[in-house]
Amino acid sequence: MIVFFTYSAQNMLNVSIAPLARALTLAEWAVGLAVSLAALFVTSLSQFWGRRSMIWGRRRVLLIALFLALVAAGLFSGAVALRAAGLISSGVATTAIVLARGAFFGAAVSAIPPTGQALIASLTPDEKSRVKGMSAFSGAISASIMVGSLASSALGTWNIYGPVHATGVLILMALLVCFFFVPVTPPPPDKKTPAKVSWHDKRILPWILAALGMFFTNGVVQITTGFVAQDRLNLDPHQAMPATGMLLLAGATGAMLMQMAIVPRLAWPPRRLLRIGLSLALLGLVGFALASTLWLLALCSFLIGSSLGMVMPGYNAGGTLAVEKFELGGAAGVLNAAGAVTWIVGPVSATSLYAWHHHAPFIVAGISLTASTLVAWLHPTLAARRPHPAQD
Repeated sequence: MIVFFTYSAQNMLNVSIAPLARALTLAEWAVGLAVSLAALFVTSLSQFWGRRSMIWGRRRVLLIALFLALVAAGLFSGAVALRAAGLISSGVATTAIVLARGAFFGAAVSAIPPTGQALIASLTPDEKSRVKGMSAFSGAISASIMVGSLASSALGTWNIYGPVHATGVLILMALLVCFFFVPVTPPPPDKKTPAKVSWHDKRILPWILAALGMFFTNGVVQITTGFVAQDRLNLDPHQAMPATGMLLLAGATGAMLMQMAIVPRLAWPPRRLLRIGLSLALLGLVGFALASTLWLLALCSFLIGSSLGMVMPGYNAGGTLAVEKFELGGAAGVLNAAGAVTWIVGPVSATSLYAWHHHAPFIVAGISLTASTLVAWLHPTLAARRPHPAQD
């Protein structure tokens, strides 16, 4: 429930931020910068929060994070309201929105994935159950994207600023769920301090390299969808919000169906999920880069979302299975941070490239996705029958 409410709030902003930028006469690069700055803080703090969740306890970490997210949502909403009323300049509004949606919100939300993934990893000792657990976690995020997209489209049709002001309500609901229903975590059964895991750890580095292209591609597609809907379908900002929501909804639907219904039944090992998911993502990206009708863009978004729905459970399951139990918090933090790294450079570069040439960001995404696909198929670690049996 905490994941669902928090990411519903975040994705309401993702749907509305591109049309909102043009309605408030903000620079397109500011949209990318806000998301990239959030990703920078996620990258910096993910392992910190993952390890703290095993020392301080899940409840304490989540309460701190959600309170910070609520404050950030309030600042974002206030900046938008003041700019819409003409009380602050474009430059002041841009600065406030980038800091609130970027630094503040990113620092807060960065605690949630590693905390949840470390919990799942500690409860699932084998490959099959780990994949199912990570699929359920990722599925909750995908479901939140669906709800956030639908709610943002509906509110945006009524009032373009509606989704912005509704995000704080969803964060508050997540905070209340945490306060009333998350129990105090008992002390760990052993005295080993949760270990810090290096990005260069040879046990998890191949998994990271195989997934980076997927994460970068997903970021490029999501951040440019609002602009693609306006430019290829010839829509104004108000008309574009429902179309943007529909396209993001198509991607989220594909991811959710794959994670919650198909992946658990396939019972594929993590490496196969990576390989097949990345190969399908290449097809979806080519289609998205060339499509000029709403239904074809939606179909390609669905395919890219389905691909992400295969890659994410395989990536998180394979990476966490490769380490010892006392390293799970650190490993979950690194794996989450690796995905966030692509959002540091992805959105701001994608929006800048899109302003230069509308096909440029998709060409760069295609190169990175091809490189990751080759790693998934050819790297010796991922060619092994099973990941490291450290926890078996």
